[in-house]
Order: sequence, then C-alpha cells, then structure tokens
Amino acid sequence: MSTPTIQVFNLQFPFEYRGAQYIEFKARRPRVRDLRNFIKNVDKDGVAAMEKVLADLCEVDEKIISEIDIEDFAPMKAWFEGFLKPMLNESTES
Repeated sequence: MSTPTIQVFNLQFPFEYRGAQYIEFKARRPRVRDLRNFIKNVDKDGVAAMEKVLADLCEVDEKIISEIDIEDFAPMKAWFEGFLKPMLNESTES
C-alpha cells in the first residue's frame, strides 16, 4: 500500500477571498526544500513560517492561508508537523 502524495483538507468553515470560494485545500507532501525554508523562518515568526510552508504545499498565496479559520488551520498544521516529528526524534537520540 502506497502513501498518498496529496492530502485533502475539507474546510469546516469555507470562505470567500477575492471572489474565489475555498471549500478544500489539497496539499502535496513536503520536500526537503520546504523543510529548509520552514526551519530558516520558524525562529523569526512561527505562525508566518507555517503559513508560508502550507501555502507552498497547497500551491496558493500566503494571504489565502491567513484567511483560513483557526479550526481548519489546526489539522493542516498538525499534518505538516507530523513530518517533523521523526526528524526531531532522531536529533534527540544522538
């Protein structure tokens, strides 16, 4: 069984932004460059770094991500953080 390459987030709180309706977001799996960009910016502003990485993964503008309801943002954030946990565990074991 293969791991899906796209994660779909159905919004509990759909919204409209600049005339476009948003009811779901489709995110691709993170790549090393996404991780690098996130790590580079997370110490400056953790929320902005998360918005940026999710915007990249969903292939939308960061301004759209900033309009997502916090309850819809939480599972997206948790999904991305799930990719970070195995790497953080590795660094604490050495």
